[in-house]
Amino acid sequence: MEWFMALYIEYTIMGRDIETFLILPSREACQIAIRDNESMERYFNADGDVNMWCLETGVMSRSIRPKLRPKSNN
Repeated sequence: MEWFMALYIEYTIMGRDIETFLILPSREACQIAIRDNESMERYFNADGDVNMWCLETGVMSRSIRPKLRPKSNN
């Protein structure tokens, strides 16, 4: 099973704390987003570092699909 993940982003602009999040379809997608955006302080014009982490939402994005039992020839 996979869960929707919230990419939580926290930074400061002109002394004001900003918190936001993006919903992503899996933990892997969230980790890739963090790695691909390590220099976000440039884009957000942040005062310092931009902190990012993944939070599990508890909502399934994909589940294991059950398989039909094979029909016996009896």
